Amino acid sequence: MTAHPIRNAAFRAVLLTRLFSALTGGFYNVPIMWWVLEQTGSGSMIASVGLVSALAGLIAAPIGGLLADRRHKRLLIQSTYVADALLLVLMATLVLSGHMQVSYVFPLLAVTSFVAALRGPASAVLVPLIIPRAVYQQGNALMSLTGSLASLTGYALAGTATGFLGVHGAMLIGAALLVGAIVTLWTVPEPQVTPTPGEAGSSAEPREGLWAGLRVIWSNPLLFWTFAVSLLLNFVLIPLEVTLAPFARTLGVGAREFGFLSASISVGQLVGMLVLSSYRLPRPWLALVGGTFGIAASIGGLSVVTTLPQALVLLALAGLSAAVMNVQLSVVSQLNIPQAVMGRAFGVMSSLSSAIQPLGYAGAAALLAWLPLQSIFMVIAVLLAAAATAWLHPTLKVGFDKPMVPAATD
Repeated sequence: MTAHPIRNAAFRAVLLTRLFSALTGGFYNVPIMWWVLEQTGSGSMIASVGLVSALAGLIAAPIGGLLADRRHKRLLIQSTYVADALLLVLMATLVLSGHMQVSYVFPLLAVTSFVAALRGPASAVLVPLIIPRAVYQQGNALMSLTGSLASLTGYALAGTATGFLGVHGAMLIGAALLVGAIVTLWTVPEPQVTPTPGEAGSSAEPREGLWAGLRVIWSNPLLFWTFAVSLLLNFVLIPLEVTLAPFARTLGVGAREFGFLSASISVGQLVGMLVLSSYRLPRPWLALVGGTFGIAASIGGLSVVTTLPQALVLLALAGLSAAVMNVQLSVVSQLNIPQAVMGRAFGVMSSLSSAIQPLGYAGAAALLAWLPLQSIFMVIAVLLAAAATAWLHPTLKVGFDKPMVPAATD
């Protein structure tokens, strides 16, 4: 029986790096957004941050994937952390000296988002290269759980730090956390790519560009549908996020309860990731089918609930199902993409996921203008249920029956 990934020293170092990195997110976003709000008194600029991040991801992720396949994955990640730390120090200096201007914010946000998207594929590739294939599920779940908890904690701590130490003080703490990420990642040996004989794309060189990653996704039915369902999940869950505020009003509750509705999804996800990080599901295909149908049923149920407790339970179940589904989608991708083109494949996936976000928000606005909330929930549920039926195809089911042979790192 393969040992839990937490027993792997390299995995522990990457996990600690993830902890420092996720904590830093709050120490960047909270102080800079608070500063913008104080300077302008308007939230419109803050609302544009998501668009900037999506555009940066669309451009940078494929480049990051190409770089990730050129061997030096750890060095690429560390270089982006250095760039992030320097940007935080620069912004802290500008704020402290009184030279910071609102016109600087968007370029700084664009650069930071670009840098983060640049390291995304390398970070995604690192985990499957340092742990055995048999424990990909636990490794992915534990990494996601750590990142989610650290992100939530980081935002709370960043708000406190901004209040007590000022905007510049919070930014300097963020830079210090990034130094921690750089140091811990330094202890991880550069992972070696193991060629996969006989698989499409496994012999592709980085000079072949992003087409190698696209070919791998297109040529493998299981991988193609995994990616397609993942895109659909991102697309339809964006309207769900936007509908929660008006949904709270239809339930006759206020802002506090709206916060509970939003938080219940995260609670469900955290519970799911905690379970998956400790217990390996014996039938991944069944978990993926159940997770997809679980989200569809939970969201469809929102169209008929009339009380807050009912809605909280359904949203928590949707979050739990989403956690199961997302972890299994990651495992399927890691098991079926040859290591030689994994960076480019993840870069393509990340880029298209970023591109779908603005479309999701536009679709949410259109649905809210044309349909009542109950109908929107049913539309989302039907789309997800249709996606879930794809997993029932015999070709895709057979893909899950491949034995998970331990990798060379075992």
